[in-house]
Amino acid sequence: MSKTRWIGVGMLVVGITLAAVWGLNAQQPGTPPTAPRTVPMVRNVAVVDIDYIFKNHVRHKQQMEAIRAEATAAEQWAQQEQASLKALAEQLKDHQPGTPTYSQIDDTLLRRQKEFEADVLKKRKDLMLKEAKVVYATYQEIVGEIQYFAAANGITMVFRFNGTEPDPNNPDDVLRTINRWIVYQGAELDITPIILQRLNARVQTATAPAGGVAPSTGYVRPGSTGLR
Repeated sequence: MSKTRWIGVGMLVVGITLAAVWGLNAQQPGTPPTAPRTVPMVRNVAVVDIDYIFKNHVRHKQQMEAIRAEATAAEQWAQQEQASLKALAEQLKDHQPGTPTYSQIDDTLLRRQKEFEADVLKKRKDLMLKEAKVVYATYQEIVGEIQYFAAANGITMVFRFNGTEPDPNNPDDVLRTINRWIVYQGAELDITPIILQRLNARVQTATAPAGGVAPSTGYVRPGSTGLR
C-alpha cells in the first residue's frame, strides 16, 4: 500500500474517533438538553383572605364586641376611682401634716393608690388574655374549616393572601404590597367567600328561630368558585 493511501486511511480513522468523542460528550449527564422551555402547571391550589374572614366572622365580631364592652366598663371604673382618689387627696389640704387625721388620710390614699394600680394591671392583663384566646379560637376554627373544605375538594395547598386594595399614599401599605408572596392568582382560586359563608352559617343556624330560615350572610366577594 502506498504512503499516500496510508495517510488517507489515518485521517479517516481520526475523523471517526473525534466524531465518537463529540457524541459521547454531548450525552454527558451534566449537559442540559436543548429543549424548549415550558410553563409549569400548578393544580389543586387555592387562596384565602384570612383577614377578611376575621373582619366578617359573625361570632368573632360578637365576641370582640363583648370584650370591648368590658374594656369600656373597666375604663369607666378607672375614671371613677381616679376621681375618688383625687377627692381623697384634696382632703389632705384641710389638715396639718403630722396630725393623726392627716396621717390616716395619707395612709388610706397610699393604700388605695397601690390597690388601684394593681387592679388596673390585672384588668388589662385579663382583657388581653381573653382577646388572645378569642382570636386564637377563631383562627383555629377558620383553619379547620379550610382543611375540611380542601380535603373534600381535592385541594392540596392553600395560600394566604390579602385582597384589600393598598393605599398608594400609605408607605406601609406600599411595602406590604411589594413584599407579598403571591403576585397574582386567578379569581377562581379564591375560596374566601365559601369559607366565610360556611362559618357564618353555623351562627345563623344556632340563632335562627325554630322552623325558620336563617338569613343570608350578606357578604359577597368576587371570584367565588363552584366547589362544594
